Amino acid sequence: MLELVELKFKPGFLERFDLPDIAYPLTQEAFEAAISNPTEPVFAEMLFGLQLRSRDGSADWVSLEPAMDRLAQLIAPEDPRDTIITASERWWLEIGPVDLDQRIITVQRENDLIAAISPREDGRLRIACYRPLDAKSAEYLIGLGVHPSPQDGSVCMRGNNWEYALDCSAGSGNWYAFERGEAHLSYWEAGIGIMQDGSHDPQWFQKRNLAVRQPAKVAMEIGVVFSLQV
Repeated sequence: MLELVELKFKPGFLERFDLPDIAYPLTQEAFEAAISNPTEPVFAEMLFGLQLRSRDGSADWVSLEPAMDRLAQLIAPEDPRDTIITASERWWLEIGPVDLDQRIITVQRENDLIAAISPREDGRLRIACYRPLDAKSAEYLIGLGVHPSPQDGSVCMRGNNWEYALDCSAGSGNWYAFERGEAHLSYWEAGIGIMQDGSHDPQWFQKRNLAVRQPAKVAMEIGVVFSLQV
């Protein structure tokens, strides 16, 4: 785990960029860069520090979300599309609205929906996000979107990314992550809010009405974790 140093920015800087007045956790390298050249904002590093800080189950992660969302907005390119592709040499994801009435895998935290994952026809993944991504949530999405094997098209010994995601959602580690207050995976076979016996969970069923976050911001949050994580 990277060591973080907290930095309080001057009110003028925060007002200029409409950022919340909180302590921003930074890696030592980012901290030194911010001190040595205060006219050059380190927005990506600020976002990354908050993503790392908010991943811990004991963190007051909800209070950090406004700053995370604003930083993602500041560094994301202006892209009004409701569906985009984000990828690297290791992984590929489609970001856009998903049908919460159908079978989905979710990234959840406590009683909140962070992201929803649905299968594409080719077995790869389409994701929609509803809250800013902490580092663990972003790592889930990156890991599930790993490129299929060029030899046989398998993904971690499963037929495709969706089958791999199903396996990951069934792992016992998700329960322990839930107990710790961390992000975890869950599978909703009949859509979000419908339990295995067919009954409705009102609290989760109403999340079908949540608005999705702008794909460009989501792609930036994923990219920051991927590029800055050691």
